[in-house]
Amino acid sequence: MSVEVRIEKALRECDKARDYRALQAVFRQSVFAICQEVCEQPLARPLEDSLSPAVCCPGASLVREYLNSLEKSDDIWALMLQNAPTLLTTRKRQRESDLDPSVATSAFVLFYGRGLPAKNLQCRWDFLNKERDILEKSAEYLNRSSAERRKLQLDSVLSIFAEKAHRHCFSAFWSKFLNIGCPPALHLHLLNRLPVDIMPHLTNPIIVTDYLTTCFSCGGLVAVLALKGMFLLMLDHGVEQPKFYEQLYSLLTPDAFSSRHRYELFELVDLCLKSLRVPSYIAAAFAKRVVQIALLSPAPTLYFSLPFLRQLLQRHPNCLSLIHRASKIMAEEDGELGSQGKKHAEDTVARLFDGVDPFSIEERNPWKSDAIYSSLWELVLLEKHFLPAVPLMVSAFSSTAEDTTPLRFEKTYARLFTAEATREISKGRVPSTAYAVPEYHSNISSNVFIL
Repeated sequence: MSVEVRIEKALRECDKARDYRALQAVFRQSVFAICQEVCEQPLARPLEDSLSPAVCCPGASLVREYLNSLEKSDDIWALMLQNAPTLLTTRKRQRESDLDPSVATSAFVLFYGRGLPAKNLQCRWDFLNKERDILEKSAEYLNRSSAERRKLQLDSVLSIFAEKAHRHCFSAFWSKFLNIGCPPALHLHLLNRLPVDIMPHLTNPIIVTDYLTTCFSCGGLVAVLALKGMFLLMLDHGVEQPKFYEQLYSLLTPDAFSSRHRYELFELVDLCLKSLRVPSYIAAAFAKRVVQIALLSPAPTLYFSLPFLRQLLQRHPNCLSLIHRASKIMAEEDGELGSQGKKHAEDTVARLFDGVDPFSIEERNPWKSDAIYSSLWELVLLEKHFLPAVPLMVSAFSSTAEDTTPLRFEKTYARLFTAEATREISKGRVPSTAYAVPEYHSNISSNVFIL
């Protein structure tokens, strides 16, 4: 018997219930028991970063698709969320914090992307609406205090309809999910979904701060995927991360520019540096690091790097000295460094005019990288790039016009090839590789070619 047939049969058993409490008990013993059984099945394939979790857990995926296909399923999903935390307490491994990978992956597949229901719920069981109306008009409910009413919203039939109850159950499941020992590949999928599908529906998104901070401190791909969630916590919820820009700076590596998640990194780096309050030394350090890594990275990354650099210099005029420094004397803005700092700045710029680049790409601290005293000499190299569009983008740095063109994050070799292969060539312009076979003249002596 297929999973869909079993669930439909279990739902028909639930149809026999006549009140909320009876429905809860029958649902837990029938529908949710099937979900638990499905989640405990071994993975069909080992979970990988490049593989969708739904492929590894076909049973959980079938349950999810079937419930979503029902015309009226909001009350079913509400009951599913109420029981969801119990999925994460079964079949523990050696350590108490580690869950069976099949259970963790199946639970993720079952509930990810499932947010809060709409205000007008589509309920399968109509008696729930009647029971809610009776309760809200009863003296028992009307005579209670506000605190008691809020508690009743979580423990009665009102929990099916109250948004606060949905958020409470949603938060209870995902906060518990974040504290279990997931497989490493599942963490990557979770971080990818967290900012869009999970955080907006939590009662208090700050509960994910510890998890994201730990991931952000790990470095590598995990930190790249944790970056967006961390930035949203700082921007919308006032979470402090003193070394945020220092850690973001360390994420810019040749490996990151070559990974398939580089587009998310590019977009977030641009977002984090758009503020005019970002210090000039940080903007200069990012500019130097991006352009140097771009020299070592796939050519499509230049379609992001060069426009990004130009817009960054426009937002921070103090960094224009990176492309034009007229003399060895530093500008007045360095007076705030004090006499010792000003002397260091002047000596560093003097060495730059002697051909020594003070910037160090190995330095993890943007302040200590001395990028503000360097120059973007890498642009001269890119003027000879094999892609025709790259020298054109470099030539734009000599223009004073403001660049408001949206950045292109998703250029690839395949897209570049397709663009060139499908580009129409004007009939009036002969390609530079046009070639005509020379005519052969038999009366020319072969001795002409003998030296």
